[in-house]
Amino acid sequence: MYNMTTQILGICTAIIIPLIFVAVMIKDRNSRRIILYFCWGTFVGFLSYLGNNYFADSPEQAERITTSVAPIVEEFFKALPLLLFLRKKTHPQIGENIIYCALASGIGFSIEESIYYFSASAGMAGDVAVLVVRTMTTALMHGMATAIFGTGLALLQKQRHILLPVLFGLLALSTAIHALFNLLLPTNAAVVAVLMPVGLYFAGLIFLANMKKERQEEE
Repeated sequence: MYNMTTQILGICTAIIIPLIFVAVMIKDRNSRRIILYFCWGTFVGFLSYLGNNYFADSPEQAERITTSVAPIVEEFFKALPLLLFLRKKTHPQIGENIIYCALASGIGFSIEESIYYFSASAGMAGDVAVLVVRTMTTALMHGMATAIFGTGLALLQKQRHILLPVLFGLLALSTAIHALFNLLLPTNAAVVAVLMPVGLYFAGLIFLANMKKERQEEE
């Protein structure tokens, strides 16, 4: 376990440090923020590995990690820095950038996770094919699950007096989508699991297009 922990931390470091260099050079604040959220998502891969292993001390718990523990741990960590958008001083109006940042956090996590699973494989051609399918499905699921949390904050930003239940509700929704994907993927209903993040992705594109259109009309 110690060697695997070191390996995951090494992968995380190899991805994050170069991206921080890029973020420092970028002058546009929103673009820089997206890259930093991507870095955070990558680091969440390491945090989630530690968290999931903490709750998987016994074989009985290990069997429930995929559908019960992992979705809660991972969605909590991925969405955590999105709460910074609730500061009225720096973000008086939450725009679509929170959705981009949320998506970047989820995608960053998925890359770390995909590298972890591929490094544990035999590295055969079949494993590369599995990696391709994984990055086209699971990666999108991780990104969209977190993006839903960000979308909820953008839509409900005016209801800050009920902020606490809203946050728990959004986290529960993201976790439920994540858990449902993990639950359906190894079953005969795997096609539903594959189509679910794809459908959410295109729905997100339509939502962002409408959001931009409404903002332009207000201006």
